[in-house]
Amino acid sequence: MSSSVQKYEVGDYVMHESAGVCKVASIEECALQGKGSEKLYYKLLPVYHADGQITTPVEDKNHRIRDVKTSEEMQSILDHVDELTVVEERNERTRQEKIKAQIALFDPKPLAGVVKTVYLRKKKRLSEGKKAMSVDERILQQAGARLFEEMAFAMKSDLASVQKNFFAVLDAHL
Repeated sequence: MSSSVQKYEVGDYVMHESAGVCKVASIEECALQGKGSEKLYYKLLPVYHADGQITTPVEDKNHRIRDVKTSEEMQSILDHVDELTVVEERNERTRQEKIKAQIALFDPKPLAGVVKTVYLRKKKRLSEGKKAMSVDERILQQAGARLFEEMAFAMKSDLASVQKNFFAVLDAHL
C-alpha cells in the first residue's frame, strides 16, 4: 500500500474544484494508469449533484480539493460584500481572462468578486435597455454555482435562500 498522508477521512466533506461540495465516500488504492501505478484515491460524492462520483488522488499536486469554508468565513464575505474586488476591464478578452484567473484561485472570496462583477454589469446593461450578455450569464452560472453551493452547505441553508440573500446584500450596498 502507498505511504500517502491522508488529509481527509471517509465521511468528511470537502470542496472539489469542479464538482463543488462532496462527501468522501471511500479511500481506495487504484491503478488508474495501469499495473504498477497504484495510488490512494478519494472517491467523492457531490452533495448537490447526486448522480456523480469523482475520483481524485490523495496526493494531489494540483490541489483539486480543500476544506469547505466555515459559516463564519462565508458570513464574512456577506458582511464585506462592498469590499469585494470587481474586475474592471474594458477589453472583453482581457476581462474574461481576469475572471478566469479569479475563478481558478479556487477560493470563495474571489468567486464572490466575480459574481459581484457580472451581476453589476448585468444590472447596468438591463438599466440601459440592453440585453444581458450570454457570456456573463455563463460566468454567473458557473461561479455562482460554486460559491452558492459552498455557502449554502457552510451556512446550513438552501441554495435559493443563499443566492437570494447574497444578491439582496449586494443590492443594499449599491
